[in-house]
Amino acid sequence: MFQGTTPPEVKLLLQDIMKGVEKKDVFIGCSGNFTTDKIMSNMGYTVHSNDVSLYSKLISDLLLDTNTDIEVVNPELRLVFDTWKDTRYKNLVQVMFAMRVSGFHQRKNDYQEEMFNSFIEQADIYYHNTISKLEKGALNFNISSFFYGDFFDFLKSKKGKGIGIAFPPTYKGGYEKMFSYVEDSFRYAHAPYNVFDPKEGGVMFKCLLENDENIIYSDRYFQEINDFLVGKINLGPSKNPIYTYSSVKRDKHYYIERDKNIKPSCIHILPMDYEFTDSTEISAKICPVSDVNYYKAFYMANKVNYTTGGDLGLVFMADGKAFGFSSFSKKLSTLEQIFMQSDFVVNSNTQRLSKLLIMLVKSHNVRMLIARKMANYYDGVKTTVYTTSPISMKYRGVFDLERRDEGKLMYSANFLDDSLKDLYRLWLKKYKK
Repeated sequence: MFQGTTPPEVKLLLQDIMKGVEKKDVFIGCSGNFTTDKIMSNMGYTVHSNDVSLYSKLISDLLLDTNTDIEVVNPELRLVFDTWKDTRYKNLVQVMFAMRVSGFHQRKNDYQEEMFNSFIEQADIYYHNTISKLEKGALNFNISSFFYGDFFDFLKSKKGKGIGIAFPPTYKGGYEKMFSYVEDSFRYAHAPYNVFDPKEGGVMFKCLLENDENIIYSDRYFQEINDFLVGKINLGPSKNPIYTYSSVKRDKHYYIERDKNIKPSCIHILPMDYEFTDSTEISAKICPVSDVNYYKAFYMANKVNYTTGGDLGLVFMADGKAFGFSSFSKKLSTLEQIFMQSDFVVNSNTQRLSKLLIMLVKSHNVRMLIARKMANYYDGVKTTVYTTSPISMKYRGVFDLERRDEGKLMYSANFLDDSLKDLYRLWLKKYKK
């Protein structure tokens, strides 16, 4: 719930663009499920949200402790809702339920009839289960304001006060079609707005990008704003690519393509705002190399010319959620040293997290994981860093610099007798601010 339809690749690209942006106010047009709003809030930005749907307005009510008067005018739904206990979540869950049954309410055939009746019969269960999810943190983020109206007016009016971000509807009348049943079922104060036509998007977006700092996502290519194109995400066959247009930072360009042959395991990524503490449980386990390659495209530095492949993958976790990955190649190893082909961490507010990962690689626990998988008890680890710098700040103090060649550095380290827990405590003491 509240994860939206924003592809994970888009979320990661956005996080990378926004890293280091000094302006702390973010204005998000077409908030929808508040997916982007939540990401920005967790990154420490002051979030100003916007949308025209009743659904989004009611979410904002819960976040801002405001109230929107609504009346159920659909007699069939009113009979159901009258049995529900009054809570601060009731208005929102009523609208969510209406959205849930909207695809079946016409009951044009036996299937629709059966589905609609089934939802009605289980309405009480749905109500209590949804409230439980809400109470467990589905709305655990902050926004500072909500503009109930047209996203173009919203972004145009900020006039340099912060960064604008929007993922407008992908086809004309998209909002209207999605919420038509809601419109018929409830009486409430509607937001003033103009129906957005993506065909006119190029002109509108050009105005936003030329005159202010904004980031626009769209599944359409617009020639008018080609100069602002910084990213393209190919989501696979039968899906339109996602184009990213930005006037915020234009020194990087992104190209991401989903590999239909790579399907990651069920790995939960550590939230950006996770706080590492004395009680954090650190662990490492073997994972498919395909997992490492999948997440590598998202998290490795844009300037790194990395390779895929490898014979062994490891995932490093904090309280059961992944914060880093590494992969190893047997053919590039010696009998004494295993070659670490890649190592990287996820996006995080925690500084020197990459330093933690390479410290943990030296642990006795990791040595034994590698030994069991590779059938060889290695003395240490070696790796190559491709850089024109004389040293790598990440490896400095943890690995030894063995050799400098043109454009690359060779680093190595011996395995230690220390456990993951021991090295984590050392990192907390020495590196964590």
